[in-house]
Formats: sequence, C-alpha cells, structure tokens
Amino acid sequence: MKRSAAAWLCAIAILSATTPVRAHAPLDGVGDFYAGLLHPIIVPAELLVIAAIGLLLGFCGFKHCHYGIPALCGGLILGLATGFTDVAGGAGSGLLVGIALVAAATVTAGIGLPVAVAAVLALVGGFAVGLDAQPETQSFPMAFLTGTATVLSGTVVGLVVAAVVLSRDKFWQEVAVRVAGSWLTASGMLYFSWRLVGPSG
Repeated sequence: MKRSAAAWLCAIAILSATTPVRAHAPLDGVGDFYAGLLHPIIVPAELLVIAAIGLLLGFCGFKHCHYGIPALCGGLILGLATGFTDVAGGAGSGLLVGIALVAAATVTAGIGLPVAVAAVLALVGGFAVGLDAQPETQSFPMAFLTGTATVLSGTVVGLVVAAVVLSRDKFWQEVAVRVAGSWLTASGMLYFSWRLVGPSG
C-alpha cells in the first residue's frame, strides 16, 4: 500500500537524526529580529525542510494545508522552546534533511498522504527547524524576539509555497510541482551526502 510505505518513510526520517543540533549566533549587523527572520531562509537545511513541507501540503490539498500550516507553526514554536530550555538531545541536520527527503520524494512520486500523516510530518519538520534555529544568546527577551521572528518567517514561507502549489489548475503546473519535488529530493540527497563526507565542525 502506498500509504503504508509513506508512513514507514516518515518513521525512517524521524529516526535518521545523526548530527547534533547547534545554536546559531545572530547575523552581524542586522539585529536580533531580522536575524531570526532571515534564519530559515538563509540556512540551506532549514529552507529545504520548509519548502518541501509547503510543497507537500499544497500538493495534497486544501484540507492538508488547513491542518498542516498550523502544525508547522506549532512545531517551530515547540522546537525553539525545547532548545531554549536546553533539554534537546540531538535532532540535527540528519532529521532536517530526512524530513525534507520524505516530503519531496512523496510529491515526486505523486503520493497523496492522509491529512494526519501530513500534519505530523509538518509538525516534526517545524520542530527540527526550531531546534536548529535556536538563537545563541543568554538573554530571554532577545531569544524570544529572535524566535518569534523565526516562527513568523518559517510559517510564512511554508504558507506561500503551499498556496502557490495549491493554486495549480493546469497540467504543466502539475508537472512543474512534480519537477520541483524531484529537485528538492536531489538537493536533500546532495546536502546529506555533503554532510557525511564534508569536513566536521
């Protein structure tokens, strides 16, 4: 069954975390808010996850977006909150890329996930991004400001991608979505390979 295979892929992605999460210092010269706002856009693994989740939700349909976008937002909040309490163990880039690969490959294969599965995937993807985007600061007000911007940015990017995909109504647009899924899948595989063979640290 296609749905069973997709569920197994989701489980594999969740268990594929191999690299410890690292906090990121604010970008120099832009301020805490804009650092948080830009973080999910300029960090490749985070952007890959958010784009793949948005692509999947838009591909699956409006109901998936209705539940998946809030799940993505909630995951971002939960990940940032967990990271700030310093109880997170090791989600890392392995989880980020694993989620992106599952979402993008599902679109490429043309598999429609159940609403609950897509929402859980969005939640876990948001959680992984939130952990990875944890600001490196000792000040709770500054961390809260940066984290709020990250949640806003990540949610908006996912929403925009989902809305664009959801609005497709022509055959060539359907093909373009599948091609985008294949590109994201290839990008995820390349990034994961680079993490495996690239220099540590």
